[in-house]
Amino acid sequence: MEQRTRQSAHPATRRHDPDESITSIAPGSAEAHDSDATDASKIVAGDLGNKHRLGPLESSSPLERLPAELRDQILLSAPDLPTLRALVHASPVMHAQYRNNRDMLLRTCVGRELDGCFVDAHACLKSRAGTMSPFRTNEKITDLLDAYRGWLSDSGPHADLDSVSPSSVRWLAGFHLSVVRPFSRLYGAWALANLAQATASSLPAPAVAERTATATAAEAVAAAGDRDITLSRSEETRVFRALYRYETYCHLFGRNKAKRRGEFRHAEISEIFFGLFDPWDAEAVGCIDSFVRQKYAVIFREISEELRPEGSRFRKADGSVDPEGSFDLDTSSEYRDYMDGTVARGLEMTVRLLAIEDHDTLVNKMQRCLTRHYDVDSPMQQVLWSVAQKARRDLTATNPRDAAERRRDRIEFAGDAVPPAGPPLAWVLLWNGIYANVYGGYVPSTVKQWGYVMWDERRWADLGATNLISKQWETAPDLVEEIERDYGWRPIP
Repeated sequence: MEQRTRQSAHPATRRHDPDESITSIAPGSAEAHDSDATDASKIVAGDLGNKHRLGPLESSSPLERLPAELRDQILLSAPDLPTLRALVHASPVMHAQYRNNRDMLLRTCVGRELDGCFVDAHACLKSRAGTMSPFRTNEKITDLLDAYRGWLSDSGPHADLDSVSPSSVRWLAGFHLSVVRPFSRLYGAWALANLAQATASSLPAPAVAERTATATAAEAVAAAGDRDITLSRSEETRVFRALYRYETYCHLFGRNKAKRRGEFRHAEISEIFFGLFDPWDAEAVGCIDSFVRQKYAVIFREISEELRPEGSRFRKADGSVDPEGSFDLDTSSEYRDYMDGTVARGLEMTVRLLAIEDHDTLVNKMQRCLTRHYDVDSPMQQVLWSVAQKARRDLTATNPRDAAERRRDRIEFAGDAVPPAGPPLAWVLLWNGIYANVYGGYVPSTVKQWGYVMWDERRWADLGATNLISKQWETAPDLVEEIERDYGWRPIP
């Protein structure tokens, strides 16, 4: 049984002061019944805190003795947000220097950090509850997704960071540092450990030396946890894109403060949301959903006993039971309802819950965070089912991706560009070099546990796992038959 991965990078119960600096960004409140729980535009402070409101300073530090123009250039050249945060926190002088030119410095660094995924971060920004309030109507959702389609294809108005307000730039920086980066580390550690372990166990018994070397690599990946996982820039960008797209889904179709008016069923969301992306990119979003659900499944197991209606915390002194605040997660229908609803609250709450190490704290927090699915818009898991994808084709006209699949067009791996463009190696290998506009429920669950569409060719080669991908069809003959029945072709020769 999997043990819950614990993170202590961000205190789980901390609330934010609007004057906190870029150095103190942390995820939003787990208690808030909202996937947009914290307005991250308030996290990166206007004056970056009161403690460094300083007059002239004398310092023996060579960095601090540099002319202001050079200190500005050092801050301006920060390659990413964590580096900028470290520089700002290096000294009161650097902190004050940042304050003097904050908007330009932060905007420049955010642009560099989000290179290759800014369009997706921009859609996430525009889909927040505060923007969609007071009601998320079908029209608002489709209007945003139409704009998103234009941003992705460059066929409409350009999504330009220069046009984003300073407060929105601060929100982007806060959300990226407090949610996206920590989550990408957690996800990378989990998926790569799964892949390394699968690779080690797949080797034949006679290959003792090779098995030992690969097993050692698997153990190293598993032991490293999220702290020592290093992703290439192309891998990192794929994960960042998937996380922003996942959060946008939660903003539009999940549970948050913007009340929902209208509804979309699974086939409709398959068309209007997942139809924005190439199939390998849609699959990447589904891989994130698999990870989130697996982590919540572990949490549900940890808390279910104490939150049962007949549990000790609901028993009164006279022996009677007051079930107020209890949850029967042992019942399959209740479990599914609370899983769908809680997952739909988004990544900001999830990353905070995964940071909690104390069991009693986790139980108390989950008691407040468990949320029913309100059965309006379909949860992502249902939208990714094969049933929804088949229904989408039955209800809509053939699109260019469907047509490419029907023609059995060839696809090739063209390398791991920065930013990524085209299918990753594992996608090409899984579908035997033939275009396929199917994903999610049509794909063997094993490869999704590996996050297979996230990784570079070098990663597969280093692990010796390239030949493992197409073999997964041998473990899922029912999927091969389903694809042939639904679309008239087979994913394997």
